[in-house]
Amino acid sequence: MRNHLAEDILNKDMLHLMQVYKESQKKNDTLNATIELIKHTSIIISNFRDPRPIIDADDHRLAENQEVLDWFIHWEKSVINDHTITNKQKHLISYQTRQDIVSCIMGFDELCKYKLKNSHASIIASRVNSDVVENMFCQQRTLHNGANTNPTYLGYCTVNSVILGQHAISKKSNAGGVEESCNMSLQLKKKVY
Repeated sequence: MRNHLAEDILNKDMLHLMQVYKESQKKNDTLNATIELIKHTSIIISNFRDPRPIIDADDHRLAENQEVLDWFIHWEKSVINDHTITNKQKHLISYQTRQDIVSCIMGFDELCKYKLKNSHASIIASRVNSDVVENMFCQQRTLHNGANTNPTYLGYCTVNSVILGQHAISKKSNAGGVEESCNMSLQLKKKVY
């Protein structure tokens, strides 16, 4: 549910709404930064929800994702380097969210490069599920005094069996239910004697 709420707030429909609202205001330059942010988040949402396959590394969506990543990195650096801003963290989204955006875009780009180089299969962005990897990183982050520090070797060893013992398909994932539907179709085809 949280993913759908974030998508509804940061997608192209909200971008259009903000642009129309800006035009209706007398002092209409106050929303420029918000519109700029939503412009870039709407590109990510559109590209990762796109059901069309990516068949080569020169796909325009991969280039758009890289432009969005460059914008987020530039935004972070500009806030950090601006000496007039006293509380820099209040002018940025959370560190974890910024890292998730970077890892999502870079990881998907590398996945596409690897897959397209080593096989003739295509990749459909809307069907890629990162819940297993994300769950592993969340567990690693929370091992030592919460989600903001890195785990120690000993702390990681104690939870390693939990991480490695997880199923690759989660019933609670965003894409969810694949394993169940496959098993149900197999069970229905069996003859009862």
